[in-house]
Amino acid sequence: MANDKQFKTVDEQILLLKSRNLQFKDEAKAKAILEKINYFDIINGTENILLKTMNPKVYDNVYFEDFYEIYKFDTDIRILTLKKIFEIEARLRTSLAHNFASQFCTQIPDTLNYREKQYYQQPVKTNTYLYNTFMKFDLFKRNVKMPNGTLKLGFVESKKRDKDYIRTYNRPPFWVIIKDFSFGDLYFTYCFQKDVIKDKVLKDFGLTLNDDAMFQQILHTLKYARNCCAHLELITRFKLLGAADLNNYKELKQSINCTHKHLSYYDLLKIIAKFCDVDSITKEIANFNRNMYLFNRKDIADKLLKRMGEPDINKWEM
Repeated sequence: MANDKQFKTVDEQILLLKSRNLQFKDEAKAKAILEKINYFDIINGTENILLKTMNPKVYDNVYFEDFYEIYKFDTDIRILTLKKIFEIEARLRTSLAHNFASQFCTQIPDTLNYREKQYYQQPVKTNTYLYNTFMKFDLFKRNVKMPNGTLKLGFVESKKRDKDYIRTYNRPPFWVIIKDFSFGDLYFTYCFQKDVIKDKVLKDFGLTLNDDAMFQQILHTLKYARNCCAHLELITRFKLLGAADLNNYKELKQSINCTHKHLSYYDLLKIIAKFCDVDSITKEIANFNRNMYLFNRKDIADKLLKRMGEPDINKWEM
């Protein structure tokens, strides 16, 4: 049920937490933390796994410092996760540019073929989401003279205006223009490729054309995760529900042995592990679990791992 929240000062926030039996080892330090970091990010994002009762909200043997340790852990994991997504993104960017250009942009006059719809596979109309996106995809847009006489720049021309490294080219090559693609642009650019290009891209990722549906689902998941990381959302709360347009991730779930309705952070990590080493992440998780155990907070670590998708610490080794 939706509700409203009245503004509270940091002192009032601390009083509220105390009224719920949350304990403090260093109240002055806690106040300094809340003055720098949003209360919502530290408390609200984690309170559901630490509360003894939800209505009324009451804690039992829980400290503000427990929340802060989880927040710091989440921040570390988020940064490491984003770094791994960047690695996969760079591979995808390179693979798309190389394989498309080697097929359709081999001569100078053909350099801009990447903005021609004829070199892509138009989605079927029954897939309304992909079809509508294809028909208005930014990459295909050209300069348009508006009724008032102004010129609305197309995709390439707008990039030449904004980016020095693109402006140096009369006809920017695909491997240059693609540097300014968002992950969403990359996702759709892959989806719109002909099978001859998809086959080569998939091979670059150790897959085959039979894995096309799964790979689209993987890219969509990574795109969502990347946005979560970029907007500083709690990655330990990562949850992605099924999407009808993507067959509810059926092929992807089968490949990672996911049997539940939504994709968790544990599932996300298994996806990333398909394409790059995730030791830095699994070690961070193991260190957090060990440290919480040493400080007699193992029950809290267990609850967090469960929320992340897998309560058994031994199963995080990938």
